[in-house]
Amino acid sequence: MAGPRSAARIPGVGAPARPGEPVRGLCPLCARTELERVPFRYDFQQRFLYGVRCSACKLVFLHPPLSDEEIRGLYAEAYFTECSDRIGAHGRRAYMEDAERALARHRRKAAQLDRLLRRQRPGRGRLLEVGCGPGFLLAQLQQLGWQVNGLEISDFAAQHAREKLGLAVSVGSLDDATHPPETFHAAYLGDVLEHLPRPLQSLQAIRTWLKPGGALVVEVPSTMNAPSARIGMWVYRQRGAFKTLRIPPYHLCEYVPDTLRTMLTAAGFAVVALRQSAVPLRRMALRGSGVENVGKAALQVVAHVTTRLLNRGGDRLLALAVTPRDPAASGDPAREVREPPD
Repeated sequence: MAGPRSAARIPGVGAPARPGEPVRGLCPLCARTELERVPFRYDFQQRFLYGVRCSACKLVFLHPPLSDEEIRGLYAEAYFTECSDRIGAHGRRAYMEDAERALARHRRKAAQLDRLLRRQRPGRGRLLEVGCGPGFLLAQLQQLGWQVNGLEISDFAAQHAREKLGLAVSVGSLDDATHPPETFHAAYLGDVLEHLPRPLQSLQAIRTWLKPGGALVVEVPSTMNAPSARIGMWVYRQRGAFKTLRIPPYHLCEYVPDTLRTMLTAAGFAVVALRQSAVPLRRMALRGSGVENVGKAALQVVAHVTTRLLNRGGDRLLALAVTPRDPAASGDPAREVREPPD
């Protein structure tokens, strides 16, 4: 009798799903339909959501996709106020508790972002943060002299930003948002792009809201680019098995340098810089066995060296991109830089 996980089987065949097998679906980057299962999946609401890789552009994303209603449900108040394997932002403390303790970190981040953006244009102007959460970073950018607006999917977080910090933050997704063309001088997406179900269309909308020559900074985790993940996925594939994640599927897409660059270029941006870095050991989420965690930590030390010397092997990516100064022009080819664009 078919159980609640019958979706894990190939329709019409009855055999268990296996890494490497072909799957049909729609790639959110290039719209091709030929996909391949990769060796990880989420156990979510009595079904499996598999990681798949597009055969054309190589983007890794979840299949079958979540509904928009399910995505909104992931970012209810509990996402910000609770901390467990089943809910919350996967940190060591609840999102709000960690953010409220980290004022100095927000100041440093705002100063770094400010310097990076002002390398592209003199002075400060209007800035949009997409996925601004409770607004802690946005408030710091406002103090530096930026005229800020935020967009946030969570009613709880947006209310905090408006009522506690006095920020202009609207509630909704990028599908809901409307801004006049060429409104902003800069935009920032910090750990947001991987959460978006339609990333290409979202970036295209942001591009229309930016002035010609406007700057976009995107930061994403790059788990699949880390040496530990590459080795782990190879081992699982050789075993014909999946790494099953029993945490909420917040990350709908998994980016590596090539696919992040391709996504930005396809949206009409010119990538000025793409920098890799490695998460500090003290902030790593180690959920495996003791042996697995020791291996991850050792390889993370290697990643710290390779990212600093070679701009390779990082599990964090920072991209700086700009809109064409001539609206009719297309984006320039991307180039990597070894120096951190701080």
